[in-house]
Amino acid sequence: MKNIWYFGLEPLKERYTYQLSNIWMPKAFEKYDVNFIPVKGELQTGKEIRVGAVLDAVGRGQYSLSQCNNFLDKIRTSKVKDGDVIFLQDYWTSGIDSIFYALDSYGYKNIKVYAMLHAQSVDEYDFTYVMKDWMRFYELGLDNRMTGIFVGSTIHKEQLRAAGFKAPIHVVSLPLDVQDVLKTAPDIRIKKNNVIYTSRLDKEKNPYFLLEVAKKFLKQNQDWNFILTTSGTNFRSSVKGVVEDLENYAKQNKRFVLKKNLTKQEYYYELSEAKIQFNCSLQDYVSWTALEADAFRCNLVYPNFRSFEEMYHLKNKYTPFSIDSAVKALNKSKDKNDKNKVELAILSDWGRRLEAHIVSNDYDGAELNIWHEYEYIKRIIND
Repeated sequence: MKNIWYFGLEPLKERYTYQLSNIWMPKAFEKYDVNFIPVKGELQTGKEIRVGAVLDAVGRGQYSLSQCNNFLDKIRTSKVKDGDVIFLQDYWTSGIDSIFYALDSYGYKNIKVYAMLHAQSVDEYDFTYVMKDWMRFYELGLDNRMTGIFVGSTIHKEQLRAAGFKAPIHVVSLPLDVQDVLKTAPDIRIKKNNVIYTSRLDKEKNPYFLLEVAKKFLKQNQDWNFILTTSGTNFRSSVKGVVEDLENYAKQNKRFVLKKNLTKQEYYYELSEAKIQFNCSLQDYVSWTALEADAFRCNLVYPNFRSFEEMYHLKNKYTPFSIDSAVKALNKSKDKNDKNKVELAILSDWGRRLEAHIVSNDYDGAELNIWHEYEYIKRIIND
């Protein structure tokens, strides 16, 4: 029986990474005849992200380096066997080059490597884009060692190909476990007249556009609220002054509400009460927040931009960068439930299972795309 050595992200409870690495991905491999072995790392930076957009800039490196150090010990002690698989939850796993160096030096010939690639320097809106002059060469070097890459959306795959990536790329959305999400907040509440915004407030999320949309929407709809959430003790942003401007508006308008320091359960309850989830990101390749909001049956109002065009069941897309179009889409979504069932979240759940299927079965067929081949993928996984 082969081993799947899983390099999960640091399990921060304020991020999706705790559920993803500890619950969602391990569960996906349960049906297969493999040993799924998480490679442990050491958390050293506390519970909050100090510097960094998605994960802590120092903590990310420390955690993945400690994972690599632990795995090097397993190579030294012959716990790693030819035919095993390495599965990286993040393509950017600092120190992974030391593992490839050791594997080649020890004479391993058949270690397959898979990775989820979330953005990287091919995305002009990602925080790594400014690092592209040195990072791109390293990314392409890793690509030469990959058996397969998983991405969320077709546009991202196309950007990777344009940048010179050659490994097989499977489009799987993002690996959500719908049952676990709903189990975390089981008593779904009655929907209220709430619009909820749950993304970060960094530059690529377009926070000042969010503020202007909220102002206009609330002026037109006196019986509605606009809610922003964060699991952090405070709201953070890479845009100077935006948090202060949001806080000042919240003081002026009690229907514009900033909720911070939320537990995951409290956050899910906010979703379960909201009628609409709003997004104005420039950068998402799909969106974790979209999947969670869809699981709790929020109407999703998103820009007709990049990967969001592929989220085919969204009825109320608006013209990017147009405040009037965004407010119009919000108004159209107020009293209308566009979905009779969870769609986007369930599709992404199947994407999670597809990852496990490919990794466990050494799949070497044609590249798969969950957005274009949903029904076919369900059949091959069930077989």
